[in-house]
Amino acid sequence: MSVCNDKNNDKSSTSRQLFRHVKKSETEMTDVRDLMLDILGQYQKMDKIGFSLGLLDKTSSFSDAVSWCSIIGKLDHNKQTLDKMSQSHLVKIVDYLDELTTTFNEQVVIKIQQYRDLWMKKVLLWDLLLFASLILATVIGFYWTGEGFASNNYIELIKQRPIFLSLIVSLVVIALFVFHFFIRRNVISNILKNLEDTLSPGMSLRNTLNYNTRVRHSIFRPVPVGWNYVQKQRIESISRKIIEIRDKLGDVLASSASGEIA
Repeated sequence: MSVCNDKNNDKSSTSRQLFRHVKKSETEMTDVRDLMLDILGQYQKMDKIGFSLGLLDKTSSFSDAVSWCSIIGKLDHNKQTLDKMSQSHLVKIVDYLDELTTTFNEQVVIKIQQYRDLWMKKVLLWDLLLFASLILATVIGFYWTGEGFASNNYIELIKQRPIFLSLIVSLVVIALFVFHFFIRRNVISNILKNLEDTLSPGMSLRNTLNYNTRVRHSIFRPVPVGWNYVQKQRIESISRKIIEIRDKLGDVLASSASGEIA
């Protein structure tokens, strides 16, 4: 059954599913099939970047943003040429991939980092207020109990009750950690409530911010989680491949135009 006509599945087909389907095609339009495989191979690379950043889940794909069905339908029904609509869709598929790679850093990575920076600043502000309140409460407590501010008083108190004071310090440190992670979660929840997800179809800024603010990730990361040298190299590789794809696209469009005239 065609990946475009599966009545039992409401979700769009991923680039991997589309690739497998096209690869099995026995169409006579081998140039179109080969071009589609090249394009889908690059979409799969983009999906890996999306998974790494938390922009996509395993059922989503950047390929969701464009239409593949008219072209796949021609391959499935063993047509001799692509009609005007299919040619237009093929151009849009390549254009979207080109736009995605060209603007990915500016439109996606920087936007994620801006929200991460906002989250970090708010968390640090609340942490500072909490720590300052704790110090103030400690000072007031010592003063209220008559210990005053003389260092000798504190040394004597430590000698008298070392286990008790160690326990108190441990509980305070644990409380600070608990409150810190509570603040982290609360701050990102408030940001997400007012978030306008302006990323392209198939991507979720909400998901990637949740992914970036998990407990195991430091608030001081200079770049989003998952954005690294490997992903940058993938982007560059796709950009180079698009030049070759556009040459093949020109040949396919010219061949389709010749077929229509014939």
